[in-house]
Amino acid sequence: MSPLFGVYGAAAVILSITSLTSASPTLHSLRNAGKNLAPRLETNYVDCNDDQKSKLGTSFADAAALANIAFNIDQASSAFKHYLRDEDRDQAKSLWSAVASNNDPTNPSYTFSVRCARAGDKGCGTKSLANTDPRPQDGDTVREMKICPVFFTADETKNSLDSRKYDGDKRGSWCQLGQHFKDFETAGHTLLHEMTHLDALGASAGVPGRQDPDGFLSHGTDDVDGFGDSYVDSARGLLNAWVNDPDSIEPDSLKPWQNAENIAAAATEWWFIKSCGFTEIDL
Repeated sequence: MSPLFGVYGAAAVILSITSLTSASPTLHSLRNAGKNLAPRLETNYVDCNDDQKSKLGTSFADAAALANIAFNIDQASSAFKHYLRDEDRDQAKSLWSAVASNNDPTNPSYTFSVRCARAGDKGCGTKSLANTDPRPQDGDTVREMKICPVFFTADETKNSLDSRKYDGDKRGSWCQLGQHFKDFETAGHTLLHEMTHLDALGASAGVPGRQDPDGFLSHGTDDVDGFGDSYVDSARGLLNAWVNDPDSIEPDSLKPWQNAENIAAAATEWWFIKSCGFTEIDL
C-alpha cells in the first residue's frame, strides 16, 4: 500500500488496539455552515513559504467544510454505509465536529503546529503526503503535522473543493458522471485524514483512548493495513470485515471510526453526493 498518509512510529499500521477510556463524545458547536470558516492563524505554520501557506490555508478550510457537512450525514446514505456502522456514528460525528471547530482561530479547542518539510526529510518517504505525530502533548510543546514536499505536487492533493464547477454532467465538472473516488480527492481530504491522527483532537472530541504499541495512550485515529491496495480500499474493507465477517476481527481491533480514512472518505463522499446529487461513488 502506498504510504500516502502516515503517523509516527508503529501506530501507522496497527490493527489490534485496546480501548482504555470511555469518555462521552463531545459535539462541538458548529457555528458556521458550509465553507464560511475562518482561516488558521499564520503563526501555526513553520518553515512554510507564502505559496505553501496559501495552499494549506485553503486546504484546512476545505477540511473543515468537509467535516461540517459530514456532521449531518444521512446514515442511510452510501457515504455512511461504505465506511461506518451505526454504532460508529457518535464517535465519527465527534471527530468531524472537532476538525471543524479547530478552523476557528478565535476559539480553538486544541492546538498543533504545521511544518513544511524539506526534500529528503526522514519523516517523508518518496510518496508520503504528510506525517502527523499521534503522541499526547508534552507540557506546552504541541504536536506536529509535517507536510511533505509531495503534498504540493501530487495529483491527490492538487485540487481544492473550488477547483472545478458543480454544474452537472459536463466535462471537467465535479459532477461529471462516470468518475471514481480518486477523482474526488482534494488536499482538504488529506488534511482531514491527518488531523484525526492528533491525540489533542481526539481528546477534545471526547472519544475513547487506545494504547499505542509504542507505549503511550492516544485518542487519535490510526491507519489500518491489510484490507486493500489503497487507503480507501482498506477503509471499505475494514468496514466489510466488521459487518460481514466479525468473527475474523478481534474484539479490541481497530474499529471503523478509529481508522482515519473511514472518517475522511465518508466526509468526502457525502460532500459530493450532496453537491452533485449522486447516490453513490464507486472506487
